[in-house]
Amino acid sequence: MANMIPKEFIAEVSSSIDIVDVISKYVQLKKSGKNLMGLCPFHEERTPSFSVSEDKQFFHCFSCGRGGNVFEFIMQIQNKTFPESVIEVAEMSNTPVPDKFKPNSNAQYQNSDTKVLLSMYKEVARLYSHILNKTANGEPALKYLNGRDITSELIDHFNIGYAPNNSQILLQLFKDKSISDEIMRKSGLFSENQDGELFDRFRDRVMFPIKDEAGNIIAFSGRILNKADSTAKYMNSPETPIFSKSKVLFNLDSAKKTIRDKQNVILFEGFMDVISAYKAGVSNGVASMGTSLTDQQLYTLGRLTNQINICYDGDDPGVEATYRALTQLTDNKFNYGVISIPDKQDPDEYIRSAGSEKFRQLTENSVQSPISFILDYYKRHYNLSNELEQMEFLKKALQEIAKLDSPVAIDMYVGRVADELNISKDSVNKELANLKRKTAIQKPANNYKNVQQAALETVTASVPDKFDRIEKAERYLIYWSVEFPEIRSMLKANNFRFIHANYQTLFDAMLSYSDSYDEDIHISDFMNVLDDGSKGLLADIEMMQMPAEYNDQEIQDYISTVANSSLESQLTDIVSQLKQAAMVGDNKLQLDLTQQLIEVRRLLTSN
Repeated sequence: MANMIPKEFIAEVSSSIDIVDVISKYVQLKKSGKNLMGLCPFHEERTPSFSVSEDKQFFHCFSCGRGGNVFEFIMQIQNKTFPESVIEVAEMSNTPVPDKFKPNSNAQYQNSDTKVLLSMYKEVARLYSHILNKTANGEPALKYLNGRDITSELIDHFNIGYAPNNSQILLQLFKDKSISDEIMRKSGLFSENQDGELFDRFRDRVMFPIKDEAGNIIAFSGRILNKADSTAKYMNSPETPIFSKSKVLFNLDSAKKTIRDKQNVILFEGFMDVISAYKAGVSNGVASMGTSLTDQQLYTLGRLTNQINICYDGDDPGVEATYRALTQLTDNKFNYGVISIPDKQDPDEYIRSAGSEKFRQLTENSVQSPISFILDYYKRHYNLSNELEQMEFLKKALQEIAKLDSPVAIDMYVGRVADELNISKDSVNKELANLKRKTAIQKPANNYKNVQQAALETVTASVPDKFDRIEKAERYLIYWSVEFPEIRSMLKANNFRFIHANYQTLFDAMLSYSDSYDEDIHISDFMNVLDDGSKGLLADIEMMQMPAEYNDQEIQDYISTVANSSLESQLTDIVSQLKQAAMVGDNKLQLDLTQQLIEVRRLLTSN
């Protein structure tokens, strides 16, 4: 940053935006009491433990412990510094940012490896875009894209560029900026010959930038213009410190708002399908970086929607790929659907032949259930004029129908199979009942989920409370000190000290903040002056279920508990020694310890 951002501008930015609007771009939030809950974007979990307080404008994850205000969220989700996050939030809220607070472009490479790599990819994307749109070298690539009906608007939206047939253009660019060979090797932008010399990895390819969820360019996929037998059609960046293909979904940064609004995501086979769909007005499409969705990609989508619709090519390989995807997508927190492209076309071909409106209608009104698609798939693979293949089709179909829970759906698909085979529904139902009976006999008495749940309950039953009496008292005192200045002043006047260092650190920061800024502490603003550990601790405390007002006697009890903590420790130690003395039969020691125990309890009572 050119200059330190003053607290007045930070406060202006903070007041101009709702943290719920920002976090909702990354997490599907649902109302739970007075807060909102969702799946944590910082770690994988099955049950939502990520909470957002709209009235106090902060977030907290009960599982991983992260917490903070809107700036902290942007810092963590986009890997930004605090000043960078303030500017990012300002831009989100359309708050004008004075030039003196904006980044110094000359210093963009003077930072951590991650920030250097992100800066490199951003600059390379600008260069490739310039070559495509403004130079003679880019004309063949531009002609190819225009031939695919990729307009200049689409080129700009997806930051498409062209890497010329030159093995030194990037190498020279970054050598001039004094980027080390070590960093260039880490970047994935270069390859290396047998002599250890670097050269540009991408040459003579149309370049599609790959972005992370925050919109940072982290990799490229390059498509060859002139296909040769020995050359791969697409070349992707290798994995780097900023790019892991198992975690990234192409176009998610652009699609996530529409995914949330429409409450479904469309999974395409490739980048060009996503771009063609966007051109046709379907903007909730993404593509994976491999043959199937990974657990990490599913988790990311699960924060935005619970409906995944697969739209692969309509030809035989595309149908096979759809079937494989359905058999691999077994995460039961999602509902799945299939959008089948007619006439064995791919999405781009269908859009060209039928038009954008027909394609939009197809994606919205013609979504098949997985079992409907699978029954069609089996029908393609069996000759239903042959009795043996009829029986095999019936067996396969009933195995799928048996997985259904809905009696209505079961009845509907039983009827469909009966019609396909020209047999009675009763006979199909009898076969289904036989199959279910055999399956039930083969199942163990306790299924895995029940066994797992029982084991979890056994383990958690033996786990002690997270906080002992002393720490609970400290947490309550922190809470009431934030809410009521008089509690804070009373503790300060009595030179009260917390036992645990993290609570004392938070309390000291609270006193300093209230002296320097405002006696009334607003959680979101207060978090701007805290370190990460204190932010998480404060968020955790503020998420406690507490009454609206404090009780004087309770406050005194908390203070006494903390003040007498040394006596509490002595008490615990004496009880432990008494047990050991009893075990070895040392009567004299037992008598001495009993007298000590009586005295400590007397002191505790008198206090």
